[in-house]
Amino acid sequence: MKSKGFSFLDPYFLGAVFLGVGLGTALLEQRPRLAVLWTTLLVLALAHRGQREVRIEFTLAGVGRGALLGLVISLPLLAFLSEQLRLFTERLFATRDTVFLFYQVCFVAAPVEELFFRGVVQAEKGLTAGLALYAGAALVYFLPHAPILVALMTTVVMGSLGIAYAYVFDRHGLAASIACHVVVGLILQVTPLILYWARIMLA
Repeated sequence: MKSKGFSFLDPYFLGAVFLGVGLGTALLEQRPRLAVLWTTLLVLALAHRGQREVRIEFTLAGVGRGALLGLVISLPLLAFLSEQLRLFTERLFATRDTVFLFYQVCFVAAPVEELFFRGVVQAEKGLTAGLALYAGAALVYFLPHAPILVALMTTVVMGSLGIAYAYVFDRHGLAASIACHVVVGLILQVTPLILYWARIMLA
């Protein structure tokens, strides 16, 4: 697998593979495209895990701290920007299906992204590389199907949230950063859509 110091399982090379898949799927509809991209990240992370163990460090206290930080980050934004968050999420994920979005955000995106960007990239290449690749992933995810300004805004948002996830990962491990990511996704992406449908039903 290695030749003159190069490894096909190097996180930078794996990131380049992810970028290549993103470019290769640019013409697909957004929902199946995101599924392909998350599957790619999972396969790459698992391939890397065969070479280097990923620390999970599950503790109830750590997961609780991760979830609490997720609440602290996201509740103020939900309170003031609920409608803007809903429109933003619908545009990026191309869906108004609350159950589907919940599944995508909480059970797919959060664990897969944390496993790759924190468990693989940050653990091996450091904080800066993990944050840079995670922020850049926003362009891979959304640029083909969103205006460039929206994609760039998403890059800034993902980079900012990545700082929180990276901090939790560094202090409490992968399980805690996944918990933080799940809570943030649930509140900032799923809850605005739930509130929207609730307002329509009560109108």
